[in-house]
Amino acid sequence: MTRWTRPGGNPEVVAKFSIALLSCLRGSICLYQGEELGLEEAELAFEDLRDPYGIRFWPGFKGRDGCRTPMVWERGAGNAGFSTGKPWLPIPESHRARAVDIQNGEEKSVLASYRAMLALRRQHAALVQGSIRFLDAEGDVLAFIREGGGEKLLCLFNFAEEPAKWPLPSDLAAVEAVDLGTTGTVISEEGLSLPPLGYFLGRAGWAANRSASTPTNAV
Repeated sequence: MTRWTRPGGNPEVVAKFSIALLSCLRGSICLYQGEELGLEEAELAFEDLRDPYGIRFWPGFKGRDGCRTPMVWERGAGNAGFSTGKPWLPIPESHRARAVDIQNGEEKSVLASYRAMLALRRQHAALVQGSIRFLDAEGDVLAFIREGGGEKLLCLFNFAEEPAKWPLPSDLAAVEAVDLGTTGTVISEEGLSLPPLGYFLGRAGWAANRSASTPTNAV
């Protein structure tokens, strides 16, 4: 998670931001088990390590075992419902608190956000197979257009921990948010105001004399 944002942030907010970004970018989405629950890397004691690299280079390198702990299905079950036998690695209590049975049915949970964004991606051909065109943006804002299946989608992401504004291009005739495509973004005549770690996904309409295909950085 810390590759995308500063360390110490709210892991649930970062997880929801990350799946929104992945759902809007090109390519196949690959999820590592536990990502959909917002699990963080586990801190394991030396005696619990199994990774040869982690054991050999401890404590300078703690190895990869913290990302390989069992999937947590049920908070109160033995081994969190992962296995009836002894698992290869222990299950941190902090992971149990984010088990699948805890997040199921919670519409604001990380798991619900993953399910919703993956479903949203499948509903838009522009996100599944469309082209991508990056737009000018200042600061920590990433802006691009996904186009395909007869639609153009404007995608904005604010990586900063402070609000950010993205000015509307003069040739952008209209923009309308799609379902689940915004996290408190405010649209005005001046532009779009994004909250910290906020994103916006909306249908874009371009002026007739210029299309979104004008930029040369299309992929």
